[in-house]
Amino acid sequence: MPEKKFMNLALRLAKKADPYPNPRVGAVVVGRRPGAGDRKPVVLGTGYHHGPGKPHAEIEAIEDAKRRCGDAHVARGATLYVTLDPCSHIAKRTPPCTDAIIRNRITKVIYGMKDPNPLVSGAAALRKAGVQVTGPTDEVAARRINKRYITNISEKSFVAIKMAMSADGKTATRTGDSRWISCKESRELVHSMRAAYDAVMVGAGTIRNDDPELTSHGKGRDPYRVIIDGSLSIPPGAKVLAKKDGKTIIATSKNAPKERIRKMEGMKSRCTVLRCGKDDVDLATLVRALSAMGIKKILIEGGNELNASAIEAGIVDRLYLFIAPKIIGGRDAKPVIGGRGIAGMDEAIGLEGMGSRRIGTDLLVEFSVNRQGKRGRR
Repeated sequence: MPEKKFMNLALRLAKKADPYPNPRVGAVVVGRRPGAGDRKPVVLGTGYHHGPGKPHAEIEAIEDAKRRCGDAHVARGATLYVTLDPCSHIAKRTPPCTDAIIRNRITKVIYGMKDPNPLVSGAAALRKAGVQVTGPTDEVAARRINKRYITNISEKSFVAIKMAMSADGKTATRTGDSRWISCKESRELVHSMRAAYDAVMVGAGTIRNDDPELTSHGKGRDPYRVIIDGSLSIPPGAKVLAKKDGKTIIATSKNAPKERIRKMEGMKSRCTVLRCGKDDVDLATLVRALSAMGIKKILIEGGNELNASAIEAGIVDRLYLFIAPKIIGGRDAKPVIGGRGIAGMDEAIGLEGMGSRRIGTDLLVEFSVNRQGKRGRR
């Protein structure tokens, strides 16, 4: 079968790729050359992903076809053979391959395996645009080539929450003032902690209220900045959006205002937009997607609602709790963990492996989260 021949070529191309932590992908554009009188479809262009940040295999193959044939429209009506379901989201440094496939009017896509990245739904996006899609056709062979990528996604990222609170468990006063609960030494330690993590995660409220830079403040490398913003409400002038290092990731919902999504996605040099969840950001899906991007250690520095959502989602592995020798009081002052809370003590999340040390005038207490089950009454 000619289809098998073309997919085998794409698989051989994929073996040349080494774009870790991205998947190894090969692609082949097949069709009839303009004016050549081809009776049967022939290979017009080939490509594979050369490295992180470089064009994906599909783009390489389409551009190769244009160069070979000297025709910018050569892919029109062609078939694309690709070893992996084409991406449909904006990755850290590259645009969606589905956009290029649709724009170049490729009429059929045959893919080898489904991408395990939960944000990739290229086949669905292509079908919606009227492209004929077939696959997966070569799951075993394609998965064999991408063992490392598949393992990378299946291994959950390590997630920790950093919290600063008063001795009576408050993170801010009744007016929202929180600067500063913790001492200078604690804040400097947090900057060093950021350098040890791949990403820092906060909620949109933190960006709107505090406008932080989320950097290591010279204590080491700067992490990725992940902002949870289901409605894309953060202001365009926020400090995290002013940076052009490609390390700002906005996690939003599929039902976020379309105009805001387009505006954010247009700021490719400043931020990446990931749509996780229908009405709200699905944190579990987001963490799997970040893991697929090679982001393996995440430090949450959000408010009490994000803390509650992360714990409820079952993604948290460790807690860092900075306790300041201060009393805030007030029924309207914010607690360290928000959300609805549990109804009975048998629902409580178990903590274990406690450790503590003095940081300046503060006490840092560390816990491991027992995500295997909940600890009841004793």
